[in-house]
Amino acid sequence: MEPKISLGWPKNKYEAVNIQKELAGRVDLVSNNKEPSTIAAIDTAYGFGGEKLYAAVVVVSFPGLREIERTYYVDAVNFPYYPGLFFFREGPVIIEALKKLKSQPDLLIVHGHGIAHPRYIGLACHLGLCFEIPTVGCARKLLAGTHRPVGENKGSCQPILLHGKEVGYAYRSKARVKPIFISPGYKCDLFLARDIVVKCLRDYRLPEPLRLAHLFANKFKRFNEKDLKKTDSELSLET
Repeated sequence: MEPKISLGWPKNKYEAVNIQKELAGRVDLVSNNKEPSTIAAIDTAYGFGGEKLYAAVVVVSFPGLREIERTYYVDAVNFPYYPGLFFFREGPVIIEALKKLKSQPDLLIVHGHGIAHPRYIGLACHLGLCFEIPTVGCARKLLAGTHRPVGENKGSCQPILLHGKEVGYAYRSKARVKPIFISPGYKCDLFLARDIVVKCLRDYRLPEPLRLAHLFANKFKRFNEKDLKKTDSELSLET
């Protein structure tokens, strides 16, 4: 899986914000409303005192969610943490992990935000632009905007509003558990983003592909930091 365009890497916070402002107008949310047959989910884990980042990608069939492929990549973190600028911190490692995929997924689910972002261009938007692929953001915390209280029952949902514009949903994926925050990232509209995530839910808070990527990222980190001689075959053990 190869990137289609280069988005540029800033030297500082101000350059990063300017890049986002320039790219925001290129975020296309027009969807063909076609359900994917395969989904790649992406998550990361920090190691070595926050100096290294482990990125994991798990590809599954849809709607069956049978695992097809998994890849990973690790590298040093070279950009400071700033809210809303996660792509510039995590993007380089995530892109390298995605480039290792042998298959071409139909859609990405990213542990991060899409247009529910202060400049309407979160991590999911950046990755969708980079690979020109439909992308959905799904996060544990709200980054931008507001929503009305979400009911306690599973399936309760409220739109996220940012400057009067609907940019996503706060969705109760499990009864009496904190909601998740869904927003489209690229080539995907609000309704398709929510529909895909909901159809990927099983018995956990996160959609199943993202949960598998989360587990794999942390397993990858533990194996590498416990014993750098661990092999790829050991990493392929059941999550």
